[in-house]
Amino acid sequence: MSVSVRPLGGIRVIVAALFGTVLICGAVLLDARLDATVEQRVSEGTAVTGRVVQVERFRISRSSSVTRMTVAYAVDGVAYQERFSSELDEGRHHAGEELTVYVDRNDPSKAATADRYATEDLLLQLPDLLGVAGGLAIVAALVWIKTGGRPPGTR
Repeated sequence: MSVSVRPLGGIRVIVAALFGTVLICGAVLLDARLDATVEQRVSEGTAVTGRVVQVERFRISRSSSVTRMTVAYAVDGVAYQERFSSELDEGRHHAGEELTVYVDRNDPSKAATADRYATEDLLLQLPDLLGVAGGLAIVAALVWIKTGGRPPGTR
């Protein structure tokens, strides 16, 4: 039994598979870059004392959750209140707790903690979203191969 794929369907399969692969590779590269940025901010940043104002936990999927906390800190007499987030499922910080915040010398609104919390709230989630989108594109390509380029349920 052979599976025939129409020319346009074959192009869709190839484009979907390549698109998925590019998204997954982009997610890996972005994750590495974000890790390096957080690491650099912690090693080169100005250490200040911050106070946790609020802690929120969000479950994204069965295996992934995000902890976001609002931290108030001051740099050179100017007060900042920024949201920090991390993909930690452990409740390490609580409201009212003091912690050390490493602030970017050029932009005090960009900060990180030694335990991988950082102020780029949505950007930290982007590698996961890209990886899921890439996986879905590859699954779509596999479905198109299996169905011979026809929509599922048609013969």
